[in-house]
Amino acid sequence: MTPLVTAPVRPTAPVRPAVPVRPAAPVRPARAREHAPLRLTTRGRRVLVALGFALAIAVGGGLGTLLAPEAQTPAEVSTVVVQPGESLWVIASEIADPGQDVRQVVETIRGMNGLERSTVHAGQELSVPQG
Repeated sequence: MTPLVTAPVRPTAPVRPAVPVRPAAPVRPARAREHAPLRLTTRGRRVLVALGFALAIAVGGGLGTLLAPEAQTPAEVSTVVVQPGESLWVIASEIADPGQDVRQVVETIRGMNGLERSTVHAGQELSVPQG
């Protein structure tokens, strides 16, 4: 019989004692800040100012259309035929009362005749207010 050969035995590392495992701490829900101050950036302030202006313009425009005086049709109306070389301004200045703004008379004539512009042509009949 042959003798039995064994491998040399290595020394083993010392065994460390087991560390006790601690249970995890309970997780608390995050608290919301109750009284966090409102902080605006420069951009945020500019946006708020622009929105304020836009709101003011919208409200002013709406009130302006609601409170604007309605165009009144004059009680007495006559008809004028446009002569060559005459403009709506010339006709309005001839029928305007002294001290009356000719621009208002032009707008009245335009409104009475449904004119989009102040252009008139020779031979055209216009209804005009009598002063």
